This record gives sequence, C-alpha cells and structure tokens, in this order.
Amino acid sequence: MFGRQVSHSAPRTLIVLQRKEVLRSPRSLTLSAQPAKKSMPDHVVICGGGIIGVATAYYLTLQGIKPLLVEKSGIACAASGKAGGFLALDWTDELARTSYGLHQELAMTLDADIGYRPVQSLALSATAAKRGSSRRHSAKLPDWLDGSVSGGQVEDPLYACVVAKQQVVLPLNKVLGSVQTTAQVHPEKLTKAMMAAAERRGAQVRSGSVESICTSEGPASQVTGVIVDGQHIQADAVVLALGPWTNTLAGSLQLPHISGQLGHSLVLKPSTSEALPADCLFVSWQNKSGKVSEPEIFPRADGTVWCCGENSMVDPPKDPLQVKPRPGAPAAIQEVAKALSSHLDSAEVVQQQACIRPLSPDGSPIIGQHPHVAGAYIATGHSCWGILNGPATGKAMAEMIATGASQCVDLTPYDPARLIRNTDGVRRKERFIESERTHLADCEPIGWDSHL
Repeated sequence: MFGRQVSHSAPRTLIVLQRKEVLRSPRSLTLSAQPAKKSMPDHVVICGGGIIGVATAYYLTLQGIKPLLVEKSGIACAASGKAGGFLALDWTDELARTSYGLHQELAMTLDADIGYRPVQSLALSATAAKRGSSRRHSAKLPDWLDGSVSGGQVEDPLYACVVAKQQVVLPLNKVLGSVQTTAQVHPEKLTKAMMAAAERRGAQVRSGSVESICTSEGPASQVTGVIVDGQHIQADAVVLALGPWTNTLAGSLQLPHISGQLGHSLVLKPSTSEALPADCLFVSWQNKSGKVSEPEIFPRADGTVWCCGENSMVDPPKDPLQVKPRPGAPAAIQEVAKALSSHLDSAEVVQQQACIRPLSPDGSPIIGQHPHVAGAYIATGHSCWGILNGPATGKAMAEMIATGASQCVDLTPYDPARLIRNTDGVRRKERFIESERTHLADCEPIGWDSHL
C-alpha cells in the first residue's frame, strides 16, 4: 500500500505517508518568468464546465474579463459532480498548498452552502474476518466504527470492529491529517456556486459541443475562435479544461494523450438521524477472497456518506452522461461500508455513480499556455486531486490570460511544453489550416454578442 514514489496519480495514502520527502526545488520558490506586459484578451472561451473550467471563469471575472464557458452536458456533470471533495494542505506540492487556502477563502466569500468543513483523516487497514473469534473493544477508533475485536492472535496495535453481519480487523496505521491540515467540500455545490458567482459578474454559459479550435495562418499561430455545433465563435484566448475529453481536440493542437481512470462511488444516508463525525477514512481493504483494494469513506456535512473505490482505466464515451457504474462495483464498495460501521450497514443508497478522472502521461497536471499556439491554454490531468487543485489552477490560468504570467503559484512544473513537441509542426499546421478553411466554409458564423 505504501510505496516510495510520489506522484499526482498515485494513491492518496501513498502520497501523504511520504509527504515529508517531497522537497521544494529552488525553482518552486519563484514565480513563472515574467514576459512582456500584454493586453487583456477581448474574447475568452473556456471549454469545459468542471471545477477547472469553472474556477478559471470565476477568477477571470475578478480580473475584469467576462468569459464564455461552453459545456456539452451541464455544469459539474462529470467528475466534478461525483468526486469526494477531500482537501489536503501538505500532501503534495505548492499548487495544493495554494489551493487549500483558496478553498478556505471560497467557503467564506461564496454566498452558498458548499459543504466545507475541516476533517480528521485516518489510514486504516481492514480485513474481512471469520466469525467465531474472541472480541474486545478499542476506544482508539472513532466511535462510529463501532463493535469489538475480531479474534484470535491480534498483534498490537491492532484494533477491530464488528457489525451484525461481518467482523473486521483494523490496524490503526496512521493519522494522516488533522482539522488544521485536511478538510472537505461538496464538489458539485462548490462548482455550481462558483459558476453562479461568475455569471453574476458577467460570465456566460453556452450549452454545446466544441468541435475544433481555429487558428490563424502564417508563421506565428494564434487562436482565432472555436467551432461549437457548427457555429464559429470568435476568440483570442481559448482554455481547454475538458478532463479526459481534452482528447477530442488534441489533434489540432498536438496535445499529449490524456488517459481516463474510471472510479465508482456511492452516496449513502446512514440510519442514524445525526450526522457522523468529520472523519475521512482511507482504507486498505482485503475481502474474503483475498482481493485488496483502497476504498475511501467520507461522512459529509449534509449527513450523507460518500464512499468510493473500484478503479480501472477506460476510454471516455462521447458524452459524460454515458459514464455508468461497472456491474458489481457498487456492491463491492457497499460491502466495505457495511463491514466498518453499523450506521452504514442499513444505510439507504442515495446514489450509485461513476466518473472518469484525467491522467497525463507523466502523472502531473498540464497547466499553462500552448508552446506553439498563442492564445491556446490547457488545464487538465489533475487525477484524483482535481477538486483540491481546481481553485489554484483556475486562478493561475486567469492571471496568465489577463497579465501573461501566474502570480499565485509557479506553473513551471506543469508547463504543457514538457509534453508537446513541435516535430513536423509545419506540415501538420498546413494540413490543419486547410481542414479548418474547409470546415469554416460550411459553418454558420456567429458574433460574440449573440453566442447564446
């Protein structure tokens, strides 16, 4: 469960148990290189209505820019509406530290209930145990992990709990975070509240599918617009924040492939009338057949409990609304929840859901300006840390678009240039320009003021 490699795409428990080994490079202590002062773009189009795209829109409005956000299926319709919303101050890097503070700020400034609260975070190892063994109770576990010890020879510090139908042995491996260093938010509520705040300051949302990015001819390529459902929309800056669906526009900009990791989750309503304590659990679980998995269980401020697990790599379908749970996955997650707490044993299943998280080729987010196409910006590949890093990514992108450089965090480690090579660029660009010329001839032009 606990290796040595630290990566954005690694299990969250692996990352935190090695967080003291994550050293800041000298480069991380400085801001991105300051280019010559640039003028603000007149027309910014954001592709994607998840936390990254919405946060970019929100912070652009604070810069005085009124962007257009294009979303095919609805705000927070994919991973940003189904994620757990776990936040950690010091588990990864400077981007996370900056974003953790922004989450605290948003909780105070957004005029909405976004389910934000500090939490305690625990790592547990749990094994489905056989019946008929001796029992003892341990007060070192949270009270809602109720029951007594599952028996036999239990080595200290092993503690256990039992529910009516199944017993489990739980080593209390590590306290991962305190209320000072970990928190949670309801991702869907946060994303929709940020979008509503951005709209109040002039941002607009258009329902539609972005089919391609349009660029200028000549040696210096520049974004000129996007094609949305056959209509050309003018733009001098375009942000791609489509998660794993960024691949649909990858060819025209020579972007690296973004892999998709399918994750499943349940939202449960416990039988108790009182909300469970703010304990976020990261569990190493071994079922009766010996299969090991790493589910996560997060009680929420609204009284529900979010549980996740059962990950696998997939290719995204065309529409995010087509992402469905794999047969058997919800039941496997519910098995763990029932085993750990009697409050969850008879809990109502409010929601069974699945989403696809975006993974970059090297495991780190891709955030910044395209190295060969002026006005093209990419923000994707955040893996399981999309909700945590959403605000800082959005703010950094807004600053880069408005002023030419990120002020809140150094984006050098996430520069798209590390993954984008300009090999055979001239021939590919010529083919792309010709295809766009043909495409535009068949498109209905639409002005900026009438894009809704």
